[in-house]
Amino acid sequence: MKKLTGPLLIAGSPEKVPDLLYATGFSAVDPVVYLQDRGRRWLVVPLLEAGRARRQAKKGVEILIPAELVRRRSAQRRRDQWILALLRRARARRVTVPGYFPVDLVRRLERRGIRVRVAPGSVFPEREVKDAAELRRLRLAQRAAIRAMRRAVGLLRRARARADGLLELEGRVLTSERVRHEIDTTLLEHDCIATETIAAGGTQGADPHERGRGPLRAGEPIVIDIFPRRRADGYWGDLTRTVVRGQASPAVRKMHEAVRRAQRAALRGIRAGAAVAPIHRAAQRALEAAGFATAGRGAEAEGFIHNTGHGVGLEIHEGPIVGDAPGRLRAGHVITVEPGLYYRRHGGVRIEDTIVVTAKGSRPLARCPDYFEL
Repeated sequence: MKKLTGPLLIAGSPEKVPDLLYATGFSAVDPVVYLQDRGRRWLVVPLLEAGRARRQAKKGVEILIPAELVRRRSAQRRRDQWILALLRRARARRVTVPGYFPVDLVRRLERRGIRVRVAPGSVFPEREVKDAAELRRLRLAQRAAIRAMRRAVGLLRRARARADGLLELEGRVLTSERVRHEIDTTLLEHDCIATETIAAGGTQGADPHERGRGPLRAGEPIVIDIFPRRRADGYWGDLTRTVVRGQASPAVRKMHEAVRRAQRAALRGIRAGAAVAPIHRAAQRALEAAGFATAGRGAEAEGFIHNTGHGVGLEIHEGPIVGDAPGRLRAGHVITVEPGLYYRRHGGVRIEDTIVVTAKGSRPLARCPDYFEL
């Protein structure tokens, strides 16, 4: 994708709009307005955020407050007035906005004679390729995920199986909720926010995004998926292991070995310039060769029912997508490699690592042991 030319306008909360955080380096929950045009960049923030914005914003971003743009106090509370004044300052009568730009603001600008074009794709396609500073931030997030995984595994290892098969720890039945609490607390200790952590045991793991609930049992697969977001800069990590407390059944052991082989098959095809579709198909073929063909459609599908991976950065799911689709990898892409198998009878098995694409292959963002039977 080519970079956009001409005036670019973005409005929203940097906490919720990764493009704003990427463009400015400033994060806040309150709405802001950003405009870039011909090498200049402006960021309009509420007065109470101005000091922090001037300290945190990237070099070259000019910080403005509403009172510097509009005189009437009533107008100072309206983002459309901020934008119109900013466009007058930039001498611009047309702008390009991202697809998520608020529709009400588009309508107000058009009524004032501003031509608004919606970008057909990403307004910052360069976001996909991470620089050295971004890689450091992503690595810190991934290391936090690994520490949280280690704590979760330690919790499960200390648990003992009761006569009825339920896991018990310190006199209490061990639950998905308790494992998640251990993970989420660990992430907080490393300045990360936990979001939708997964600890899904038994047949619950047959749904890839089931968070898990209730008691955990010995001998059953437990899918643990940890994806922390760093509070300091908004970058994410992503890590999954499937573990069994005790001995896995032959069926689950076969699933786990097949997923392991599928991940290795995908990794062998990863390098700068590689097309993503053959990487995905390599994982599919490895699973099919092990006897795990995907069957069914929609909610009834079982087997390998998702893409092999996705990009990770200021969003947990961003480009590039590693699936049966067009696209090629570039050096500096950070992607997950996460084949999985899902069967309602047995549960789920997924192994996920986040890697950095290099000129000749890939390297792990951070290394995590390949836990399985504990």
